[in-house]
Amino acid sequence: MKQFLVFALLLSIYAASPAQDTLSMDLQQAISYAKSNKVSLKNAKLDIDAAEQTVKSIVATGLPQINANGTFIHNIEIASQQLPDFLSPAIYGVLMAEGLIPDGPIQLGAPQEVQFGAPSTIVGSVSMNQLVFDGTFFLGLKAAKEFVRVSELLRDQTEIELTETVTKAFYGVLIAGENLKQMQASLATVEKTLKEVQEMYDAGYVEKLDVDRLKLSRSTLSTQVANLRSQNDLVTLLFKYTIGMPVTTPMKLKGDIRNVDAAYGMRLSEADPENRVELKILRQQLRLDSLSIDRYKVGYVPSIYLNMNHQRNTFASQAEFKDLGKTWFPGTSYSLSLNIPIFDGFYKKAKISEARIKLEQDLNTLNDVRNGLAFQITQAELNYRIKAKNLETEESNRELAKEIYNTSLVKFKEGVGSSLELTQAEGDKTQAEMRYMNALYDLMIARIDLDKALGKLN
Repeated sequence: MKQFLVFALLLSIYAASPAQDTLSMDLQQAISYAKSNKVSLKNAKLDIDAAEQTVKSIVATGLPQINANGTFIHNIEIASQQLPDFLSPAIYGVLMAEGLIPDGPIQLGAPQEVQFGAPSTIVGSVSMNQLVFDGTFFLGLKAAKEFVRVSELLRDQTEIELTETVTKAFYGVLIAGENLKQMQASLATVEKTLKEVQEMYDAGYVEKLDVDRLKLSRSTLSTQVANLRSQNDLVTLLFKYTIGMPVTTPMKLKGDIRNVDAAYGMRLSEADPENRVELKILRQQLRLDSLSIDRYKVGYVPSIYLNMNHQRNTFASQAEFKDLGKTWFPGTSYSLSLNIPIFDGFYKKAKISEARIKLEQDLNTLNDVRNGLAFQITQAELNYRIKAKNLETEESNRELAKEIYNTSLVKFKEGVGSSLELTQAEGDKTQAEMRYMNALYDLMIARIDLDKALGKLN
């Protein structure tokens, strides 16, 4: 009910929109349009861009990281420190050594309070940090590139699913249009027959009951035509939404659903489940699982980083800020840091075991999906054969219903048949046409499913 209300609203919007040029497209044009405009595929492509930016961000961490800093320091009160009396022992020691004073204990003076530092300081520095070697960095970079491939495969999967959806919706519009045409043709036939029977009644050759039966048949067909017309409009709106087209855009589809190859399904020799994108995604996931194991393994390898720093300082007394910048005192240093993993509480060992379990799970999933895809191919092939046989049967029934109707019409006009027999034959002919068109549609859907199973949709 919700879907009906939504599409009824879309239909009212469409009816109220200003006139535009009608856009005509065949199936391939519709698929191309959908690939350019459908939001789901747009987002899948943006996921690839995001994954590529992730790779760039990881690469950036391995490049030199350079930073500049500037600091101004004004000491309102310079912190004091106490220094012990280190002068008395030295002086008395020299005097005693020269014999100027007698040897004896040295009396130390009280500790002295001193201040270190200038009242005002400006420090400017440039530092650089450079990764020299870190195994986790290189494994992480490789994993990020493999993840880009996953995003590309997910985009391919989205394209395949979109192609499947658009193709089915395309044929849905065509079959709705064919059913409407068939019902309109049946209505035209009944109206023509009614006119002829009305003339026969006016001439006194048939009863009023014959005219009333045809009028009832015409009324029923008129209602069915109106319903099919609304259904056709709603299916068309749904198709526009499916391909990402504004629902107010006038559109007409080009194609003939009757051009179908009933022997198309006999192609099991072409089946290769390994070409299915689902397996490609799972195989890519296995690569990521293996890289995850390697990433934790290289965590046992030491890492090396290079750090360099250059700075310049300028000082001034508390009242002489103008001295700042007159004299700069340089300082340059570099360092190499080596980090050697020794013991991490068996953290990496547990993570390696966890990654191996994940790899085994994904491998089991891969084998299960491979078996499922092989079953899907066989099932799709069998379903196509059944639908092709059903179409053949419905085509025979349609031709038979036409012959019965034509015979009933001739008998009625010659006065040896009843109007009940005629209306019944007309109804059977219409239903036979509808069943034939639905069987044709079912065959096309089965063909699409077989194409997907064989990995032919793209």
